[in-house]
This record gives sequence, C-alpha cells and structure tokens, in this order.
Amino acid sequence: MDINEINVLLNKRNGNFAQLKKIIVSMNLIPALSKDQFDLLAEKILKQLENNSDYDKVKQIVENELTVTYGLCRQEFDSGKITDAFFDWWAKN
Repeated sequence: MDINEINVLLNKRNGNFAQLKKIIVSMNLIPALSKDQFDLLAEKILKQLENNSDYDKVKQIVENELTVTYGLCRQEFDSGKITDAFFDWWAKN
C-alpha cells in the first residue's frame, strides 16, 4: 500500500468519524456537553461498525458509555433507537 492509498483510507475514516459524531451531537443527549466530549463515544462506535460487530454488542456499548462515562440513567435515552441510527447511517455509508 502506498502513501496515497493510506491517505485515502485516513481521509475516509476521518470523514466517517466526523459524520458519526455529528449524528451523536444531533441526538441532543446531553445539551450542555461540548461537541468534543462525544469523541470517545464516536470512536468506540465507529470501531465496532468497522469491525462488523453485531447489533447487540453496539447497543451494549451505547448503554454502557451513556450510563458509565456520561452519567445518564437508562430511562433518559433509547439505546435501541440510537443503535438503529448508527446502523442506518453505516448501511448508507
């Protein structure tokens, strides 16, 4: 693989990361949080999508991250709806 191919792959991944983060931010899960604070969640989800993880695994990560890392209660978000949005975006991507 030459440097041009590597750059293309990096640009694609960076674009995917930015799009996924935009989706997360648009969900308005924690309005007071800065956009950059969703980088960790976006990175974890993107890795799972790139690795073709199944729906349940991604949903579990959503639930764990939003409760443990971001301090939300499970009643404050719909992990299935969030996970659906990620898989819908990935399928179109």
